[in-house]
Amino acid sequence: QLKLEDYKDRLKKGEALNQDQLEAVEKYDEVVHNLEFAKELQKTFSGLSQDLLKAQKKAQRRESLLKLEAEKKKLRTILQVQYVLQNFAQEHVQKDFKGGVNGAIYLPSKELDYLIRFAKLTCPERNENL
Repeated sequence: QLKLEDYKDRLKKGEALNQDQLEAVEKYDEVVHNLEFAKELQKTFSGLSQDLLKAQKKAQRRESLLKLEAEKKKLRTILQVQYVLQNFAQEHVQKDFKGGVNGAIYLPSKELDYLIRFAKLTCPERNENL
């Protein structure tokens, strides 16, 4: 654009320009218009790029929250199962299941022993001193 302005000034001062320079001066307004259009286009692309980055960050935050909630749900389920299994270690719970009393279903001794052994394998012992 500066070069074209220089040609334009030289032409106004009466200097002779070659054919290419004259053609360039004739297209000055078109070039300025195209430059302005390109600047507007660049602003639009920049805005779209910013919007896209914001949307990506928002989607990542949402995905992270969903993963966190899924992990919490898994942990909650594991803790509930551990709690149920740990209760099988208590004598009165075993008696209730052996007899099918106090709301417990009847479990044969063999099946109850399997549950007790499974509970010991899957549920860590708690240190009451901690």
